Amino acid sequence: MNRLIAIVIIAWSCSACVSTKDYKALKAKLAQEADKNQKLSAENQRLRKSVSEQENSVSFMKSENQVLKDEIKKLKTDMESLQQRVDEKVKNNLQQKESLWNDPKYQVAKTAEKEDYLSREEKNVFYYLNLARMNPSLFAETFLERFMQESPTNDNPNSRSLYNELRNTQPLPVIKPSRKMWEIAQCHAVESGKTGYTGHERVKACEKGYAAECCYYGEDAYSGLKIVLQLLIDSEDTSLSNRKALLSDYKTMGVSIQLHKSHSYGVVVDLL
Repeated sequence: MNRLIAIVIIAWSCSACVSTKDYKALKAKLAQEADKNQKLSAENQRLRKSVSEQENSVSFMKSENQVLKDEIKKLKTDMESLQQRVDEKVKNNLQQKESLWNDPKYQVAKTAEKEDYLSREEKNVFYYLNLARMNPSLFAETFLERFMQESPTNDNPNSRSLYNELRNTQPLPVIKPSRKMWEIAQCHAVESGKTGYTGHERVKACEKGYAAECCYYGEDAYSGLKIVLQLLIDSEDTSLSNRKALLSDYKTMGVSIQLHKSHSYGVVVDLL
């Protein structure tokens, strides 16, 4: 009996020792976990603060972005308003300059007005060309300026070079119509229109006799003003032979506008 009691006491003592050891280990582990939790809590707090700061920063940036968008919108509106005022001023300035052509002295530009063998637009070729010769600078600042504003393609190096040239060209005498030059021009215009030919080579039926010749083809070759502008701009000829001819000291001219097989209209201008 005593032996059994001793064995139980020893077993209990050993059990108690193990429990104490495990308790200490558990306590240490709990302390480590508590330390980790404390560190994680601190890190979490730091992250929360960082996130809060970032959210505040994003909110600030959104606010700044909205302010910037509002400023850009206002600037765009101001620029559009300014552009409208500039356009209106340019338009009014152009209209004021164009009104100068109403001066009676420019009536002499209508040298072909009474020529019954010419069409209205053929007469207009004389009229607008004579205006360009009488007052080259004003022609540049009105008719050419408006033409260049009509389309971006019209504002090109050749049209700008013409603008500069006209601004520095002295007035020239008006050109008068010649029925003989018209007959020569008409023959070539009709024959070229039938075949769709473009150029100066003539069929045998069409005589020569001119000192200079200009030809133009296209949808707008029926308009006297467009014909004069396009020939003076002379985009298709690097030598600017048409421009030089129309701004030279020739005294008479014949003009014929005819239907053209390949280009709707073709015009031949012969000068002497």
